[in-house]
Amino acid sequence: MRKRTYQYLCAVMLASSLGLISCEDVLDKKNLSAITERDVWTDPALATAFVNNVYLSVPSWDVAVADATDEASRGSIWISGTTTIDNGGPAYWPYADIRKMNLFLREIDKPSSTIDQAVKTTLKGQVRFIRAFVYFEMIKRYGGVPLVITAQEREDDLLVPRSSTKQCFDFVISELNTAAGELPESYPAADLGRVTKGAALAMKGRVLLFRASPQFNPTNNAAHWQAAYDANKEAITYLSSKGVGLVDTYSNAALFLAEMNKEVIFAIRFLNPAGRTQSRDAAVRPIDFTANATGGCHPTQEMVDAFPLKSGKKTAWNDPQYAGDVTKSWQNRDNRFYTTVVYNGASYLGKTMELNADASGNGYSYGKQNGSLTGYYSRKTVDESLDITNSQISGTDYIDMRYAEVLMNYAEAAMELNKLPEAFDVLKQIRKRAGINETTPGDASLAGKLYGLSPSMGQSEMRQAIQDERYIEFAFEQKRLWDLRRWRLMHLKMTGKDKRHAMILNTDASKPGGFTYTLYDRDNAPMVYNENMYFLPLSTATIQGNANLKQTKGWGDGTFDPLEGM
Repeated sequence: MRKRTYQYLCAVMLASSLGLISCEDVLDKKNLSAITERDVWTDPALATAFVNNVYLSVPSWDVAVADATDEASRGSIWISGTTTIDNGGPAYWPYADIRKMNLFLREIDKPSSTIDQAVKTTLKGQVRFIRAFVYFEMIKRYGGVPLVITAQEREDDLLVPRSSTKQCFDFVISELNTAAGELPESYPAADLGRVTKGAALAMKGRVLLFRASPQFNPTNNAAHWQAAYDANKEAITYLSSKGVGLVDTYSNAALFLAEMNKEVIFAIRFLNPAGRTQSRDAAVRPIDFTANATGGCHPTQEMVDAFPLKSGKKTAWNDPQYAGDVTKSWQNRDNRFYTTVVYNGASYLGKTMELNADASGNGYSYGKQNGSLTGYYSRKTVDESLDITNSQISGTDYIDMRYAEVLMNYAEAAMELNKLPEAFDVLKQIRKRAGINETTPGDASLAGKLYGLSPSMGQSEMRQAIQDERYIEFAFEQKRLWDLRRWRLMHLKMTGKDKRHAMILNTDASKPGGFTYTLYDRDNAPMVYNENMYFLPLSTATIQGNANLKQTKGWGDGTFDPLEGM
């Protein structure tokens, strides 16, 4: 009992120190050491503090994710070919957190808990959502995992085998359905950021989209696409009825720094200076404007080229229209480009950025020890008002789910069901908000097109358009890795060399734009993404701790088939 009481107290203290609840609600006690297990389940403030601690289980900012994709170009364990059974690769095994959630769901419903039923129901919905969330995070990596849904005690059978991937998906969907019935549509201002019914519906749409995608649906069973379509349509209908929608302008100020704006469905909250903070701002800033972190999220030339012009047309650094002047390729792009990419000559952090390899007087240009790896930086979600000290303790929220994603999830499911007009309508909404012109009179290549796209696209062309749109709409929002995996494109896009490039500018007044331009392959060693990486191995240590666990097929003598019954 003493150990368990200590654990409860730690959860309460941590939640309070992170600014997730009012100190007056919990810390105004005569003797904190006297808090008992019973207190937690009879005091709404203590029970809420426990749930606040559970929120810490949700993954948030992680700049390294971009380096596993064509967004950025540092090395990554995902594409290094170094994953083995012994090291388990990029592991994620949050069962200690799941135990806390199971414990809460067991204890809060006991007769000894005297908390008001309405409060209980809302708290249970939040915990149930987060438990479904972390299980889904494991499914994305491993397929089926052990479904531990009760708080195990020492006398219980602790050696739980892996459930099938289908059973795990079914559990997550069931939990989200239940949570949607327990959660409110909104909260008072002081509780903004807590999980809502809309978040549960949107999350269900995301989960079912993954379930329908090639990673988990190799036979392309249309019933799974129908389920994803229905769930995302339901989420859109509900959310829009509650005032959720796209913000008018795609910009850092309007979308990523205006916290809990109408597009945000679920976010991990941060608060500077009186709460939980993050150092992601520091990690992506140039070295001259940061401390203790730098080098994250430097866009590749492929990422830069992916953003269309305001006319909607695709372009690239070596497009003939620029006559050899790469600097012209940065002009007249859509709003997402300027929200995401910092290029040579751009205004950023109060300075005109000099990123060419011959720049002097700064430590951040290409070729410097801590300079840009690609000739670019990312400004997306960066709060430029923060000084160097505060960039290390930023309060910018991590937006896990926004309305644009629900729209794009819906569009993808509609496209796969050959409901092409519905999918095209979403692309129009997304591109219009990005500042792309509806039509461009006088440009014959755009005749008959809307926002740069043809309304008569076939399914294959529409599929590519949706994938391209997700790449730029959600750049550096930690979506790309999981999209490439669920589409089963990682082994095609992220294997070998000559796929991620830097743009090196050297001064030469005789050349167009005053520079020479060199495209440089960032992957000196070939990237390696073997197809067995779509379902990761369990580490030797994990299996040694549970004799009932089967290793994933494709790894050693593994016999667990993640696709069995799917």
